[in-house]
Amino acid sequence: MRSRSLPLFWRFFYNAIIVPLLFCLFRLGAFLAQCGFSRFAKIRVGIIGRKQLFTELTAQLASVTDSAPRFWIHASSMGEYEQARPLLQEINRRFPAAVRVLTFFSPSAYANIKRANIPAEVVSYLPFDSIQNARRFIRIINPAAAIIIRHDFWPNHLWEARRHGAAILLTNASVSANARSLRHWPFVRHFNRAVFDTFNTICAVSESAAGSLKPLVRYPERLVVTGDSRYDQVLFRSQSKKIDEVLPANWRDGSPLFVAGSTWPSDEEILLPAFIAVRSKLPALRMILVPHEPTSEHLAQLENQLHNVALASARLSEEERLAKKDAQVLLIDRIGILAIVYSAGQAAFVGGSFGPGVHSVLEAAVHGVPVIVGPRFKNSPEAMALFDQRFLTSVSDAQTCQQALADFFQNPALQQSRGAQHRKFVLARCGASAKMIGQLIIAMGGKF
Repeated sequence: MRSRSLPLFWRFFYNAIIVPLLFCLFRLGAFLAQCGFSRFAKIRVGIIGRKQLFTELTAQLASVTDSAPRFWIHASSMGEYEQARPLLQEINRRFPAAVRVLTFFSPSAYANIKRANIPAEVVSYLPFDSIQNARRFIRIINPAAAIIIRHDFWPNHLWEARRHGAAILLTNASVSANARSLRHWPFVRHFNRAVFDTFNTICAVSESAAGSLKPLVRYPERLVVTGDSRYDQVLFRSQSKKIDEVLPANWRDGSPLFVAGSTWPSDEEILLPAFIAVRSKLPALRMILVPHEPTSEHLAQLENQLHNVALASARLSEEERLAKKDAQVLLIDRIGILAIVYSAGQAAFVGGSFGPGVHSVLEAAVHGVPVIVGPRFKNSPEAMALFDQRFLTSVSDAQTCQQALADFFQNPALQQSRGAQHRKFVLARCGASAKMIGQLIIAMGGKF
């Protein structure tokens, strides 16, 4: 009796209390955005964008073959979408006729995605998680299988997909191991178990992640370690475009080059003095600087800072200025090319590590480029893993950053060996996407 009544209790609790509360909070956020509170603007955009959701979804599906198997893949935002891309490609490799329905929760991801390059036949917002919306959504897309990326799972949609008979996979799964984390509170933990029960298989990114997930998983046989699909995507992106398609020839001439990616002003305060100090000993050294937010205001500020210390700079978009070949610093004023730009350097700094937290170290590491970071990198499991293996170089101020740069650019053997360690680290962790889709095929019972 208890095993049957418990899930019913959580469904009642979720739909009677949580769903109405979330609905009110979303509506309040949209109202505040309309009143001029910009921090709530995304909520309003998301609500407006979902008004014609079912009509647009039906229209997209009208153009696909009804008999083809349909796979629903959900990614909350752009970060999760990057993790979903290799899975979408693996589905196409194994099921060439399949229809891939990709959904987003984040309005910024939905608005900014490049539709021409997306590996899916159908793209949609995920509806608000009411019972009615979930039933209508699942009925329209008719999925044979569903893949949820990381942690953006919405109970009603999962329960309806399970009732529909779809095989459901949770990928790149991990939760905090901290016992004080909200997910481990007794009441929340029991609710999470009821939701995790809907997954046929839960694919953990590592053994330690699997250990953290165990208290939330009622059926441990459903928990498997497959790795992280981000490594597959990083490798794919490193191979998808060549550096000569991005940088002019005079920035690919083999001279010593330092790449600083996704930098914040707090990073640049450390990097610029360190670069200047090393360049006084190595005058051929140049730098490519890729701001995290390449706004016109930020770029102008950087240009002024560089001018004040007698460093000539040029923006990537300034073709005439670049042709003069006198710039020591190249400012990237274009989004989406950092993963390729890293390949041009002999050493790289990954930004955010003197600010809110480090950005992706994998994008540089996959090219065999030794990575330098600031003190704040514990937000990144892969940065921590590299550091634990003594591959990652962490600096605390301009002086230690200067020393790290000098070490790499004055010692080619160290530069090459450390870079090789970085690339080997990434390659050893590729292949998770194929394992995940293999698990999905098992859950589907090989019906296709």
